[in-house]
Amino acid sequence: MSPALGAHVVVDFDGTLTHLAVPWAALRDTLAVARIEDLWKDSDMGRWEAVTRAEVDAAGAAVPCEPVTTALAGVPSLAILTNNDEAAVERFLARYPELRARVRLVVGRRGLAGPKTDFDVFSRGYRRCVAAVAPAGRPASITYVGDMAYELDFAQRLGATAVAVTALQMTARDEAS
Repeated sequence: MSPALGAHVVVDFDGTLTHLAVPWAALRDTLAVARIEDLWKDSDMGRWEAVTRAEVDAAGAAVPCEPVTTALAGVPSLAILTNNDEAAVERFLARYPELRARVRLVVGRRGLAGPKTDFDVFSRGYRRCVAAVAPAGRPASITYVGDMAYELDFAQRLGATAVAVTALQMTARDEAS
């Protein structure tokens, strides 16, 4: 068990577990949207294919965020809740089998079927993640690690201990000093 995170963790992917080098600005221009999330308003789900390709390509070269993986080292099981496509997460995890072995569930864009910034969508995905990692009847023992204020707020509202990735980075810097 990681003393900082506990035994049961739900973690965000891009910006937390790793950083995907996706050319977001170019992708938004190509897709003619102000924000990638705006694609949820479009009935043509095929437009997400370009986003998925870019994420999967970036996942092939992405490296783990060391302070986060260090904090996760003692965590026996975790789940990933992300706005990214599950295929990108799986490509990343395939390159890190020790981490992959502890991931019980990945809930990504396809599984969410809506924007993670929507509390109801986040809640559905979060509850699936909790069911995969927490022993029955102990959902309050969940730690959520993320990089965005909305997700940390949502996780707290759902009873999790929310840990910002910046806090793990600061802890790592302090320990290195």
